[in-house]
Amino acid sequence: MSEHDETIYRTSTGRLGKLMAILCGTVIVGAIIFFALGDYWISELSPAGDTFAGISDQAAAPVVEQTGKDIPITLDFIESADFRTLAFNELPGDPGNNPTINAKVGDRIIFNILNAGKSFHAFGVTLDEEGFGGILGNSAVASPNNPLKPGDGGTSEFIPGEPGTYYYICTVPGHREMGMVGTIIVE
Repeated sequence: MSEHDETIYRTSTGRLGKLMAILCGTVIVGAIIFFALGDYWISELSPAGDTFAGISDQAAAPVVEQTGKDIPITLDFIESADFRTLAFNELPGDPGNNPTINAKVGDRIIFNILNAGKSFHAFGVTLDEEGFGGILGNSAVASPNNPLKPGDGGTSEFIPGEPGTYYYICTVPGHREMGMVGTIIVE
């Protein structure tokens, strides 16, 4: 052996193929887990994009005077044990699940919100039949960017100015689609 000889480590193509298969498999399994456990495909702008574009979380709603009665409503955010079903007050199938609120134009609906779950949540009233944007007036409690932690709560008010169907929702992306939506019917 001379002083210029050095050890060269080599591997077989079979071992290299196994290594590549393991690496590719790990990436694919990780991607499946990552994308299956959350709502990462949102077609709306990010909060920073909203700010840059001059879009506000608050919809431009006219100020409505209270001409009717007060309707106090208590809503608790809850989740199923596997976190696949989200709801207000009770899980689907139980009495009290996402209660329908009946009101008249000018009634003041006072929401007492509590995050009784183990996840993060936020609250708002919207006219939109889907999604989590277009929150009306001062109905928001927390926001998707600064949600309620478990055990936190808050209050908000909503005075409907027109008859129709409104929706109270969790404004965290994906939570409405998982069951956190209730109806407000205004006559």
